[in-house]
Amino acid sequence: MSYGYDPENNILYIGADQVPAYDIESNEMGACSACGASLLSISYHSFGDKLIIVDKCPGCNSIYADIYNNDWTWLDGIAISHFFSEKDQAGNDSSGTMEEGSDVSKSLKLLNSIPMNQLQTIFSPAEINAMFARAKGDECVRQYLYNARKKYGSFDDVFGITIDV
Repeated sequence: MSYGYDPENNILYIGADQVPAYDIESNEMGACSACGASLLSISYHSFGDKLIIVDKCPGCNSIYADIYNNDWTWLDGIAISHFFSEKDQAGNDSSGTMEEGSDVSKSLKLLNSIPMNQLQTIFSPAEINAMFARAKGDECVRQYLYNARKKYGSFDDVFGITIDV
């Protein structure tokens, strides 16, 4: 199942479902698996019989979804490397300058069409963040993008999808 997050509106996307936050609160939630800094919760969501807390790392800006059952027993933690807002879904970047036929738009559409579990199989959360940032025309950490680009061939071999971001 793919996860996305709209930080402007605090909406969690799970597959095709939009799950608005029922609470917005900042609490320490543990340590970031990417850099070890303390994670801070940014929103709380209820989805079926699960409670999902979206956390953000102030150190590396990674975002995670921590999934709990109704008894607050931790079930899973998932890195969310797919960030977007309603404008992004319409094919525009946050400044509204992305053109529908541009290479940036095509790259973002390609990345959005790939299931997150496939991306997570080959790429690290930081590499996925860098690819999405680059596809949106935003700044990214060059080293993570460089590392991701070295893995494009492996991704194509395994999934038959050619990435060129």
